This record gives sequence, C-alpha cells and structure tokens, in this order.
Amino acid sequence: MMAKLERSTQPARMEAVSRDALVQAALQEITQNYREASLSNVARAYGVSLAYVSECVRAQTGRTYKELLQKHRMETAARLLRRSDLNIQQIIAQVGYENTSYFYRLFHERYGLSPREYRMVRTGTAPRRPSA
Repeated sequence: MMAKLERSTQPARMEAVSRDALVQAALQEITQNYREASLSNVARAYGVSLAYVSECVRAQTGRTYKELLQKHRMETAARLLRRSDLNIQQIIAQVGYENTSYFYRLFHERYGLSPREYRMVRTGTAPRRPSA
C-alpha cells in the first residue's frame, strides 16, 4: 500500500517542482561541486527522478548534463593551466577526472592541443630552440 502511495505522489511532486528550479540546481551543482558533481544529487534533493531532471536540463539548455559538466571542467582546467603552477596531474585531479588518458583526449578534442602545449602557448613559455 505504501509503495503505491509513493508512486502516485511522484508525478504530483514533479509538477510541484519548477523546471527552472531543477535546471538552476543542476547548473549550480556543476559550478559549485564540479569535481564530484552528480545529477543524482539534484534529483534526490528535489525528490524527482533522475530522468526527469535530465530531461529538464536538456530541454532548457540544449545540452546534456554530462556535456555541461565536461565543458565546465575543461574550462576550469584550461584556466588552471594558464594561471597556476599546478602540474598537469594535479589539475586533472582537481577538476574531477580519474582517467588521465580520457582527460587528455577530451582536452585535445576541445582545444586542439595537449594540456602541456596549451600551457606553453597560452603562457608564452615555449621552450627555446637551440641556435644552429
């Protein structure tokens, strides 16, 4: 009996929660908790299904939650490469990636350079070539 009651209140709960509020919460999760961000956290906090939150984000932004999170992480990594002395492994960990090769692939797809090349080009620290 209780399970039936919970299921029947779920759609009503979804209607009570503003789609805008869900999307704002999802975007806030990305900006404030990008290392460990999870759309499941937002769904749980608002008492709605993961699929519903995901649908709301996609409908309002035109991108999936994963795409938005990845974009934020890559932009943060690029900023850290330009403005910090952290090594690349530290940056990878700081932005929330555990798989180094996956990070390198995503970074190269987005910026057309490896993280090391990006840092050298953006900070003007390209190595000097020996004169001939």
